[in-house]
Amino acid sequence: MMLSVALLSKTNFMSVFKLKDLGTLKYFLGIEIAPAPEGIFLYQCKYTLDILNETSMLGSKPFFLPMEQQHKLSSDTCDPVPDPGRYRRLIGHLSYLTINSLEIMYPVHILNKFMQDPWQGH
Repeated sequence: MMLSVALLSKTNFMSVFKLKDLGTLKYFLGIEIAPAPEGIFLYQCKYTLDILNETSMLGSKPFFLPMEQQHKLSSDTCDPVPDPGRYRRLIGHLSYLTINSLEIMYPVHILNKFMQDPWQGH
């Protein structure tokens, strides 16, 4: 049994649903969209700068490895974080940033383990 799928053009779609055409997509949910002859490129530069600005790390220098290979993070290495909500919000932002920044996926995963009980060392 074959199913036929009708592709709706924008005009057909607008005739069925009440929509407003906002033009070419450039920025959506923290992702910049740039069309090119090779395809579509997705960037999160503005989103990254917003994270750095929110955490007062805009002037920080980049580092080649985002985390030590043999890290020794635990739940009792130092004082607890005064505002765990801020830590959780930052980890959430960084998790979303891993869409295009795969090199930070491992450190974000490790820091995600401490969401319930974050400490200053994290």
